[in-house]
Amino acid sequence: QPELGKPMRNCYPLPGPDFTYGMYMHRRDGGVPEAIGHWDSVKAKPRRRVMPRDFVAMGSGAVAEGCTKAREFALYYKFKDTRQVDKGILRYGGKAPPGMTFGRPSRPPTPIFDIMQHRYKELWMEQQRARTIVQKVVKKKTGEVRENRASFLRAHPLPVREESFWHLQRYEKVRAPH
Repeated sequence: QPELGKPMRNCYPLPGPDFTYGMYMHRRDGGVPEAIGHWDSVKAKPRRRVMPRDFVAMGSGAVAEGCTKAREFALYYKFKDTRQVDKGILRYGGKAPPGMTFGRPSRPPTPIFDIMQHRYKELWMEQQRARTIVQKVVKKKTGEVRENRASFLRAHPLPVREESFWHLQRYEKVRAPH
């Protein structure tokens, strides 16, 4: 039974006052005073990044060398290990070239004078008028009936051929039947 007005005790005994909770650092463990006193800064080492292989360049080089079989391609890739070019300008503390800016260029400012004079509305109205004129011209063109061969020959008849009375000689001797 717990004592009156006190919580029930758990069954586990706590370690003594010389016990350190957490991980103990043997080299430097000055506690809170050392943590507050100075910053532990680590300088980053510039790692050389291994770029992936450039299979497009290696494949075109292998074809130029005359490789045709998969084994020849594999041997070419093994001996001519071409890597992609690192296009990262700023990497591991690199300096940007002078005059270089990053990001998208800003839009040019909208002239407030054109807004106040409704210039954009006028430009839009002109575009709509031009569009309706073009649509009317196209509609007129589609309204015409296309000319076919018969209507063309009616309008432009062929020249009349003169009839020739020349016959072959073997047909001239034949008499007409009575």
